[in-house]
Amino acid sequence: TEIENNYYFDSRAVQDLQQMLADGRKEGLDFWICSAYRTIEKQTRLYEKKVSRLMTEEGFSESQAREKARTEVAYPGTSEHHLGLAVDIVAKDYQILDEKQARTEEADWLSENCWRYGFILRYPLDKTEETGIIFEPWHYRYVGKEAAKEIMEQGICLEEYLKGSM
Repeated sequence: TEIENNYYFDSRAVQDLQQMLADGRKEGLDFWICSAYRTIEKQTRLYEKKVSRLMTEEGFSESQAREKARTEVAYPGTSEHHLGLAVDIVAKDYQILDEKQARTEEADWLSENCWRYGFILRYPLDKTEETGIIFEPWHYRYVGKEAAKEIMEQGICLEEYLKGSM
């Protein structure tokens, strides 16, 4: 289902996403969706662009660049954005995808409230080793309200939650 900014989200969870954004906006926050569902082709372009940038700007060999790129941009076919259950949400007045995003009022509100709507901050600061992905204070994943509540209460990431349920 189309959400906003010409992005799409899984229709089974779109109402929870829209309600979360509406409730935050009622409190004066200005959220901006900068990514949601992505095709594998789009993910391939993002990944290859990151590899190229690492080689050109940072002097990595191709194999080093590909390895490093996987920690910052999901390898095509493995991105949660392919599922339509991941959304990148930033502050409209700070749209840069870096750690400073975590210091915006929008990020503060989302980190405190996202679980109420079935979302988790997917790649928390202290869980890089478990997830294999850098801290992404803009990347939220829909897991359902029950799972989100448990993950939040336990202070764990999705990988740890899934291990515990197996």
